[in-house]
Amino acid sequence: MIKKIAITITALLLITCNSNTETIPDFDIQKLRADIISDIETPYTNGFIESIYLLNTSIQNFTNTPNENNLLTAKNNWKVAAKNYSLIEVLNIGEIKTSYIQTSFYSWVANKNGIEDYISSNKEITESNINAISTNLRGLATIEYLLFKDNITETINNFSNSRRKQYLNTVSLNLTSKATLFNVKWNTFRNTFIENNATGINGSVNQIVNQMYALLEDIKSYKIGQPAGIEKTTIADPNILQAQMSNNSLSLVNSNINGIKNLYFGNNNGIDDLVSAITKNQTLNTKIKNQIKTIENTILQFNTTPLKTAINTKKELVKTLYDQVKQLLILIKTDVASTLSVTVTFTDNDGD
Repeated sequence: MIKKIAITITALLLITCNSNTETIPDFDIQKLRADIISDIETPYTNGFIESIYLLNTSIQNFTNTPNENNLLTAKNNWKVAAKNYSLIEVLNIGEIKTSYIQTSFYSWVANKNGIEDYISSNKEITESNINAISTNLRGLATIEYLLFKDNITETINNFSNSRRKQYLNTVSLNLTSKATLFNVKWNTFRNTFIENNATGINGSVNQIVNQMYALLEDIKSYKIGQPAGIEKTTIADPNILQAQMSNNSLSLVNSNINGIKNLYFGNNNGIDDLVSAITKNQTLNTKIKNQIKTIENTILQFNTTPLKTAINTKKELVKTLYDQVKQLLILIKTDVASTLSVTVTFTDNDGD
């Protein structure tokens, strides 16, 4: 089973001995780091944390009063939380990454049998027990399974089971605890990121580009390629798609791409400014901008067709999307890495 979100391919950037992207003449790289935190990371992190709290409230309301309106509200709030998580995936860096706090929110695919076995067992359902079990038995993937696996009537009927209610409530409460801890960790790490003048793999900008590349590998391979039977197998398997039960797979890919785009181009200051400070032109930035736009336009072509359906009914379009993500990955891996004088290598770093 694929262990999602804990990114299997991690790009480690090695600065060459005669280059230092942390000290480019006439470029205020500390301001860039500060702007990344203030303009991108902080609002993204705050938005995600707020959506987790809101999801928890709606889940408590649903389990207290299992009706259609409360279920639909909880489902919608799950989609918002999953989207906000997808925006911050590109910021899984430094102390956040090494703590594995971010990846613990969403490990897909949910272990359906394991979840049902736990609910039907006599095991005590407490937050400490839930926190100790595998990540594919808790987190956003598990909440998706419990809320979306059946139709509305069946789901409401299922939650007449008190242990099912307790399990969902406790998994949701566990997410709020992690969200609080996530906030604490970022409050500590922000200044470290801004003040970090290290070079090589420990440099803040290097960590950012590293994660952009790693996330694109994740999208290409695990969110499109392998489920569609394009990569490592010729057999399509919609069951290993992220968010396939909620028909939200493409939306989360799009949010990943938006996160990369917003981080690369920034608000007032982004990685693109560092690239143009080195190249003295906008050629590479224009290529990346156009490639991202191409990906976004291709996603729109799916219209209302979920990715789990499209991998069998719109194979050419899925392959086109795969190829376009791969092209963006290559631009980051080769062009951006070359411009910033870095070498990209691979290492298995699955934290699940």
